[in-house]
Amino acid sequence: MKVDSRIIILAEASGGCSKIVTKEGGYLVNSTLTQLEEILPAAHFCRVNRSCIAGMDYITGFSADTILILDREVPLVKAYRTHFLEKVKIVI
Repeated sequence: MKVDSRIIILAEASGGCSKIVTKEGGYLVNSTLTQLEEILPAAHFCRVNRSCIAGMDYITGFSADTILILDREVPLVKAYRTHFLEKVKIVI
């Protein structure tokens, strides 16, 4: 099954696979987050922690250590913070 990348809200690590989260539901794919990160459009997705890639179009807010994606809080860790802030064009 193909999933249009424009509807992907999150990609989460799930063992050796990944779970793709959309408004319609979740899909388990046989790819690691690193593999997904390579094929998803870089302009629309950003790794925010070791186990999560966020769809930039669905982020509704953020703080120094958390992003709000729809109604869910996802940790934004220091290792990925600078890259995330560059994507949202925020300079500290």
